[in-house]
Amino acid sequence: MGEKRSFGQITRLPSGRIRARYLGPDEFRHSAPYTFATKGDAEAWLVDERRLLAAGTWQPPKTRVKAKLLDKVTFELYADTWLRDRDLKPRTRQHYRSLLDRQLLPTFGHLELAEITPDSVRNWHALTGTATPTLRAHAYGLMRTILGTAERDELITRNPCYVRGAGNSVRVHKVKPLTLKELEVVVAAMPPQRQVMTLLAAWCAMRFGELAELRRGDLNLRTGIIHVRRAV
Repeated sequence: MGEKRSFGQITRLPSGRIRARYLGPDEFRHSAPYTFATKGDAEAWLVDERRLLAAGTWQPPKTRVKAKLLDKVTFELYADTWLRDRDLKPRTRQHYRSLLDRQLLPTFGHLELAEITPDSVRNWHALTGTATPTLRAHAYGLMRTILGTAERDELITRNPCYVRGAGNSVRVHKVKPLTLKELEVVVAAMPPQRQVMTLLAAWCAMRFGELAELRRGDLNLRTGIIHVRRAV
């Protein structure tokens, strides 16, 4: 819930970050263009906004950010700002950060947004990560999302990411399921405390993280129902 204040509202998000917003003179609610690590930072931003209002020099925060970004913003700068301002789970944020640093910024980081063309995106997709198609698909999907936001912000006229099927990946190696006889051999070779886990993985298509977090109370032997409530 938001904290009641004489000017503006401060809200702690599920991620732990702080959001600040206020009702502007145009009768619209305006949020800070990014979230804050501390309540003090959010309060300082609200104080600055109130000073602009008092001085008669106020403009909507998004308008000011857009004007600043239009000054030769590079993909790296915009992507860093985009990632910082998103309310993401820690593992998702870490994954996006890794995709940017390893897959995208070495090629596109120094380019201004308007310099990224469909041809450059197609060339990158054709030459990058051919041995890791899933990782490449994730990177392409992230870039398409970031530049989609830039398009909505009117920083570019059109999103250059439209390589057909690039957001999907094809397995490099085809997975061959075990036969019943092979499964029997694998289960017999497992330590006794892992045999049931192996059978559940094979027959119930449960992920390892779900299997590792199963508790006695999750299994109802009378009804034959397994409740998957957690993962690690």
